[in-house]
Amino acid sequence: MAWYEEFFGEDYMRFHLCGGEREEGRALSECDFVVSALELQPGARVLDLCCGQGRHAVELAKRGFCVTGFDLSEYLLGLARDRAGKAEVACEFVRGDMREIPWQNEFEAVLNLFTAFGYLETDEEDEKALRAVARCLRPGGRAFFDLWNRDRSARNFQHKHWYEHEGHIVLDERGWDWLTGRMDMTRTIVAPDGQRRELGFVLRAYAHPEMVGMLRRAGLEWERTYGDFEGSEYGEGSQRMAVVARKPEEAH
Repeated sequence: MAWYEEFFGEDYMRFHLCGGEREEGRALSECDFVVSALELQPGARVLDLCCGQGRHAVELAKRGFCVTGFDLSEYLLGLARDRAGKAEVACEFVRGDMREIPWQNEFEAVLNLFTAFGYLETDEEDEKALRAVARCLRPGGRAFFDLWNRDRSARNFQHKHWYEHEGHIVLDERGWDWLTGRMDMTRTIVAPDGQRRELGFVLRAYAHPEMVGMLRRAGLEWERTYGDFEGSEYGEGSQRMAVVARKPEEAH
């Protein structure tokens, strides 16, 4: 079983996203920026790719967009459906693999937020996912990828980090490979009674030129890269690498 088929479950929500209200507040401001950066018009069809618990999907639906959330984790999709129900908004949530997005020429925008790209086993598989994004966009539609800034993060790499949450001790041990651009992490969770469990995480962090080249090969035109959700210019020290790409009006 691939790591990403088991990582995004109850432990992910309990320990990885233990920021709670802070994460909710971030989702609001991030949606503000994405709507502006992509010039989304009311009623536009939006695919939230790797939507997780639906923080962004539901917020965008509240604003009048026609939103579909797509994710591999049935657990997170269940949370997303509950969130949409409580908010009384119409959102479609579909389970699937990002390499096999089942729509063609359907969406004005595809969003991939919170470092949800680079999980697959090889660069070729990641590129396959980008081709699926290109297929599901309408001509002229845009994609927004919110990614790790590899240049900044790798130079400030933290190999070990631990914290306590709800009586549990969580230890993250990370490795970084400059040759492959891959970060691997083992998360050990120690319960109050001493029981331990481990989860693995792997991320392929792409340098900016690599990402632009992959987009081009997938049939998307790079438009702009931001350094954060406030619209700053991208550079080595930027917090994020937020890439905007566009599907050409006419296929090449």
